[in-house]
Amino acid sequence: MSAQDWAEGYVVDLDYTRHYFRELSPAQLRFVTLLGGIDAQDAAPFTYYELGCGNGYSTALHAAANPQGTFIGVDCNPTHVHNARKFAQDVGASNLRFLEKSFGELLQEDLQDADFIVLHGVWSWIAAEPRQHLLEFFRRKLKPGGIVYLSYNCLPGLAQVAPLQRLLLESAGPGAGDRIEKVRRSLEFATRLQKAGAHFFSANPLAAARLADMGRHDPHYLAHEYHNANWAPSYHADIARELAGAKLGYAGSAALLDNFAQFVLKPEMAKIVAEIPDRALAETIKDYALNQVFRRDVYTRGAPKAAPRQLEAALARTRFALARPRSACRLASPTPAGEVTLQAEAYAPVLDALARAPECAVLDHGRLRQAVFGMAALGNLLPALPAAGEGKRRENATRFNEAILRAPITDASNTFLASPVTGAGVAVNLIDRMFFDARHDESQAVGSAHTAVASGRLKLRKADKNLESAADIEAYVKDRAQFFFTDFLPFLKMLRVAV
Repeated sequence: MSAQDWAEGYVVDLDYTRHYFRELSPAQLRFVTLLGGIDAQDAAPFTYYELGCGNGYSTALHAAANPQGTFIGVDCNPTHVHNARKFAQDVGASNLRFLEKSFGELLQEDLQDADFIVLHGVWSWIAAEPRQHLLEFFRRKLKPGGIVYLSYNCLPGLAQVAPLQRLLLESAGPGAGDRIEKVRRSLEFATRLQKAGAHFFSANPLAAARLADMGRHDPHYLAHEYHNANWAPSYHADIARELAGAKLGYAGSAALLDNFAQFVLKPEMAKIVAEIPDRALAETIKDYALNQVFRRDVYTRGAPKAAPRQLEAALARTRFALARPRSACRLASPTPAGEVTLQAEAYAPVLDALARAPECAVLDHGRLRQAVFGMAALGNLLPALPAAGEGKRRENATRFNEAILRAPITDASNTFLASPVTGAGVAVNLIDRMFFDARHDESQAVGSAHTAVASGRLKLRKADKNLESAADIEAYVKDRAQFFFTDFLPFLKMLRVAV
């Protein structure tokens, strides 16, 4: 059997990039259902599947930060599964296993029923038959009240990009070379076509902009994103109808801001959407209003709408933590609908309280929902796990983080560490990672960072540009060190990422 046979058109001859996606965390998915006013299952212990898990970074991090769950990662690529199993062993994640299975083969396995099933991007890259296998897996295995996360390339935003993807796929085929060479060759050909005056690019400016942006991306990512034989962006209404056949209903978006029409839609557009009684159509019209290119949908199985008192009680039981250092929290932010400003007298005291420690409700119930939802929409806070069980979570997360930090720094990408408070990952950038390694001695940390940069092994970047001059590097390291030790390190300690 050739790779093309078992891979069903998916790119398997090139390792996928290692990424972390916080929206896949159980606590965040549960919170999305609360945003949607839905009383979804709040199970502990729980069973969690990530389908199309790649190299398993997100799966392993979430397993480490949530030892109360059983985690199962599934991928058809044996290289990915090998890497994921090795990674799980290295970080000591014992509540985790990986299966090398196609979605069709998965249906033949005798597996535990699921509380969570998550897929990031996979739906857009597979053919009709594997999609049907996924729907059948949802139907058979998801428990009543369970949650499905499904992200996918969507329409209408990618309507102009679909012909560009076909151009890249077809032009990569002829000629010799490995997958990376074919990616580069396809980009060069498309760029040459554009420069020669192909009317497609002038008539489709979003495709031209997407082509220009590809040059800054890792070729491994480009291969998996654009070189699959099956590349099919979808309308939300079509996805919702297909999942309804598996007894799933739409709960909300894991991109939290998108759940608030007043923040993402102009008033006249929000009025039009509010007049549409059908939820799937309303969401699709929102996508037209925003020219949406990617969706992060959350669905539930049979979970009922919560009565207002139930919702308030669920929110009152939920701990919350800051999503960023207190100094970086924003009460005003630009949104697709314009500048949004939250009242400082109402919201600042809540942020101050959460800066001291994660808490349950810090407001009276009458204002709880508005405050929590508003600050979550602007990215200031995240749901946190209950205080009970934090000791075990901390032990596992510390083991994961120590393993990650022992690995050498090989590039400028973010490192994601596990928080036993939120049950999710926290991004640590290149310079902060260097400070973190010597966090008990500020002068030593700054000196180590200067030494690493001076060696030429690592490049510091600011505003998407490499810092080249010694003066620029010194100023950046000095400024960032002050932020790290004054603001970021206390934040990491509060989330129990640092001790």
